Amino acid sequence: MIMKMKFMLCALLVAAFVSGASMIAVGQQVSVNYDHGQNFSGFHTYAVDITDPNKIANSILAQSAMSDVNNALQGKGLSKVEMSANPDLIVTVSGGMQQQTSYSAWGMRGIGGGMGGITPEQNVEGTLVVSLYGAKDKLLVWRGIGQNTLSNNGSKNQQTVGKAVTKMFQQYPWPPKK
Repeated sequence: MIMKMKFMLCALLVAAFVSGASMIAVGQQVSVNYDHGQNFSGFHTYAVDITDPNKIANSILAQSAMSDVNNALQGKGLSKVEMSANPDLIVTVSGGMQQQTSYSAWGMRGIGGGMGGITPEQNVEGTLVVSLYGAKDKLLVWRGIGQNTLSNNGSKNQQTVGKAVTKMFQQYPWPPKK
């Protein structure tokens, strides 16, 4: 009876550890970097560079990402203009997807040996990169990168992109936080 209880406790601990580890890997990662010496108060207008060769291939997801970026920039007080209007900033929104294989392992040790296994899982990792360049000198002034595992559900992927853009622009340095 004690041996069975130990066995069950070990099985529960292994299951808890494996499920906890998989939950950690699923979370969205967002990072932002910018030129801390740049005066962002001088930026009032932006234009989108549609000639970027790394633009997002999925047109619905690209439209969603661009809409989210436009909303975020306008929420920071910037106005969208055409490239011919000499904007203060040039925006590129690019991204990509990569097929990845992850593995879940499980195992139990018992009398006379044990048993275990490894289960492969196919995932698609999506990356979104939003870059802001000073239009006059063409130097990068701000960049946000978001990564997450995508699903087969298009609406869920659009929500994931929206959350990434929101997290990115929370770290946009203008207007100053009070």
